[in-house]
Amino acid sequence: MELGLVFLGTSAAVPMRSRGLPGIALVYRGSIVVMDCGEGTQAALTRAGLSPLRVEAVLVTHLHGDHVFGLPGLAQSMAMLGRRRPLLVAGPPGVYGFLRETFRYTRWLPLFPLYVAELEPGDTLALPSGLRVEAFPVDHTVPALGYRVEEPRRKPRVDLERARRLGLEPGPLLGRLQRGEPVRVGERLIRPEDVLVERPRAVIVYTGDTRPAETVVEAARGATVLVHDSTFASDMAEEAHAQGHSTALDAARAAREAGVRLLVLFHISARYDSPEPLLREARRVHPATVAAEDLAKLPLRV
Repeated sequence: MELGLVFLGTSAAVPMRSRGLPGIALVYRGSIVVMDCGEGTQAALTRAGLSPLRVEAVLVTHLHGDHVFGLPGLAQSMAMLGRRRPLLVAGPPGVYGFLRETFRYTRWLPLFPLYVAELEPGDTLALPSGLRVEAFPVDHTVPALGYRVEEPRRKPRVDLERARRLGLEPGPLLGRLQRGEPVRVGERLIRPEDVLVERPRAVIVYTGDTRPAETVVEAARGATVLVHDSTFASDMAEEAHAQGHSTALDAARAAREAGVRLLVLFHISARYDSPEPLLREARRVHPATVAAEDLAKLPLRV
């Protein structure tokens, strides 16, 4: 899988027999970005066949325990596996203090460079893999962020039919055009834009915990995938909003307004043995909706 998501934990607040606490692995060309890190994330990575040594960054949405208590354990697992490459941990203000105090009281420090970035809405990160991360504000009961992750510009595709009409066949001249160089065929100068087609870049948006918020809609405009808090069904909307969460119907409305290609329902309350009630109400508004399941893989490009 060149690009995709692996759901490490999909429950809300407490683990279930079939659902662990929140965590998502975004896989991109051999690198992994972990989004939220509930207890057991390091074990879920292993069960999913993903090495903690490939994680380049951990993005924390907020400091509620079900989203962050797995972070010290993940760091310790990385160290015990011999990690030496740096790790970036990013999140709202307080994530540095959380790690510092945890390491102080457990009398342990990682043996690899660990960098912490405390983010404000609008801050961006450029990761070593080329992924670009932008933090955006959400509406929860504590300071919290969502993340919009964009892949870098992809190598343009050659429109072979258009190229042949201009007298070009596969070969070195097309390679030069893909590198951005104009070429000459007879008396005609052919520019890259004459035969190249831009490939769309994938955009993954993750809300973490949030009430319905216009900031989510703006961040998710045109996204490939929106992973949205969907803690309850709509008959519990009042309770959901009071606790800083969304319903599946709220998520579907946000996805429809933002023009999202695929909606993923996430952070599902333990009161639901099956996500079917949430899926039914969401699909009435946004048909392209799935419910996240632990260890499920969502390939975006193989």
